[in-house]
Order: sequence, then C-alpha cells, then structure tokens
Amino acid sequence: MQGNAQDLKIAELWRSAAGFGGPVFAAIILASLIFCFALFALRADKIFALPGAISQASAEDLVAFWRASSMALSGEAAAAYDRLVFQAPLAAPNDNLIWWNPPHAFLMIWPLALLPYGAAKLLWLGASIAALAWIVRLAQPTPFKLVAILLSPAAFASLLVLQTGPFFALGLLTAFLMADRRPLLSGLLLAVLTVKPQYGLMAPIFLAAIGAWRAFGAAVIFTLALSFMSAMIFGVEVWRQFFAVPVADYAAAGLHRDMVSISHSLQKAGLSQSVALTMHVGVATAAAGLVWVAARRAPRDAAIGLALLASALAAPVIWIYDWPLVAAGIFMLTRSASPMPISIQIIMGLAWLGPLYSLGFGTMASSLAAPALLALLAAGAGWRIVSSSP
Repeated sequence: MQGNAQDLKIAELWRSAAGFGGPVFAAIILASLIFCFALFALRADKIFALPGAISQASAEDLVAFWRASSMALSGEAAAAYDRLVFQAPLAAPNDNLIWWNPPHAFLMIWPLALLPYGAAKLLWLGASIAALAWIVRLAQPTPFKLVAILLSPAAFASLLVLQTGPFFALGLLTAFLMADRRPLLSGLLLAVLTVKPQYGLMAPIFLAAIGAWRAFGAAVIFTLALSFMSAMIFGVEVWRQFFAVPVADYAAAGLHRDMVSISHSLQKAGLSQSVALTMHVGVATAAAGLVWVAARRAPRDAAIGLALLASALAAPVIWIYDWPLVAAGIFMLTRSASPMPISIQIIMGLAWLGPLYSLGFGTMASSLAAPALLALLAAGAGWRIVSSSP
C-alpha cells in the first residue's frame, strides 16, 4: 500500500510538471534541476560565503552596491561616478567594478553599508531567493514551479554574482499584473525600476495598449519625484556627474562574454557597431509590435509573458544574470492549462537554459546561443499568441 501511495504521488508530481508548458518542456526542466543542483553544490563556497569586508569578497557585483551605499552615506555620492575614486578601496577580483546607475538608485541601496558586508550579503541572498519565490506565487504557485525557479540556470547566474535580476523580474511582473487594479502601485514599481531603465522599454507599449493610463501617469510622476529626491538628498552635482561620466566608461568597457543583448551579440559575431545597433532597433521595434497586438487582443497572462520576454530582448544592455526576467516571462506563458506545441516547448526549454551556454562553455561564441534562443522564443510565442487571438 505504501508503495502504491508513493507511486501515486510521483505520478501526480509528473502530471503537475507536465502541465507546466507541456511534457517536453517539463522534461528539460527536470534535467536542468539536477544539473543546477550540482552547480549550486559546486559553487556553494562562493555563493554562500559571508566575508567580513569587501576586500575579502570573491567576484560579486554586490561589492559595487555596497561601495556606492558607503559613499552615499558619507556624502560622496557624486564621486561614485569617478572611476578612480570608486575603485580606490576595491581589491581584486572586484577592482574593475564601476557605478553606472542613475542617482535615484542611491535611494534604494543606501542602507546596505549600515551593515557589515557579510550581513549585507546574507540579506541580499535572502531577498533574492524571496523574490524568485514571489515570482512563482504571482505566476501560478505550484511546488514544482517553486523548485524549478530556485534551481534554475537564471537563479544560479544571478546568485553567483549577486545581481538584481530577481528584483527586476519580480518588479516588472508585478507592475504589469497590477496595472489595471492598482495603478499607483504599478506606477511606483515602474518608477523604481528606472534605476535600470533599459529593462522597461516595453512598459509604455504594454500600458498604452491596455489603456492603463493612470499607471502610466503614476510611473512618470513617481520617476520625477525620485529623481528630485535624489538631487535634494545627495546634491544636484550627482546628476551632473551621472551624465558626464558613465557613457564614456561604458563605451570603454568593450564587449563581454556575459553581455547578451542583440546589439552586443551581433558585434561579437563580427558585425560593426552601427549595423548591430540598427538591427537591434529593428528587433526591438518588431518585439514592440508583437507586444502591442498581444496586449490588445490576447489573454492578459500570455500578453504579460510576451511583454517580459520582449523587455529582455529589446534591452540595449542585458547580462546573463538578468535571465530571471526571461524565466518570469516563460512562467506567464505557461499559465494556460493546455500544453504548448512541441516546437515551442523545445525552444522554451532551450531558452530556459540560457545562462548555462555562457557560463558552461565560457566563450564569446557560446554566449550567442542565449540571445538567439530568446529571439526565437519571443518570435514563435508571439506569433502563436497573436495568430490565435480573435
């Protein structure tokens, strides 16, 4: 009897998993769970280490956030945009980090340096895991989906370097879900997300398409308010420094293996910067068109899923650690009870694995797979959503 009961539980778990987009996609997810569990175990000493100071930290971007917070608390926020000043106390392997975020980002991260670095890292890890879990709660909570995202390639890539991917994925998903019912909350979230504005290019398209003008207006007002607050608290000079320094610093940074925007990927493939940027604009425009039509005609869940994928695809700068945005989009696409076509399931599963191509093979060529699969998924899912809508 006990064996039968266990068999029933396993069968029920598989039915739950197979309902997550379809059996082929579920099989890919199950395989990735095992692999990512091994990756987390292999890198646990890095991910979960709690160094006492930034000089003892491994390569992790939280060092930049903690350093910027420290400078803001000491009244040196404007100097954070000076590469040499910002990097002065940083030790290898973090001595190449710089601060690119707009000044109102200081409002979000300033409390970090009130804590020792190890405590701040523990807080960041806990908040990241909670954000990933909350994405599942919003997208359709099931135990399988919870395990799937916590042991996903997207989670591994983000936690490995302690970046903001889980927070931005959760924020954009919540803003889109709440645009009609709670426009002020939606607008506030979108305003906060302008600390990395590259991920919000589809937000005005989506909000305009569904007629969420109050959320749209609230986003504009709250963004202006946050910008004004940052100038009042940290000084007007902080905005002057922001506009004077980061573009040159960014241009000097060159291409990176884990930079996976369409324009950067095309440059890594050998195209000139001008041609790559032109093609990126074309892809972003096509993605915006799909989002507009889907938001006007398709079920809301599917339209939100497509908007999240398109946000990642259109971003002029996106890194592999931002892949939680793609995972959230896939979750919304799979909320329907009916399975996806086999071809979409395969593409979706391969796109889910996106960070592993860069991190696993470690070459510029391997990093081209993730954006190519994201573009293919957005195009295929978008066409299916738009063509099947009345």
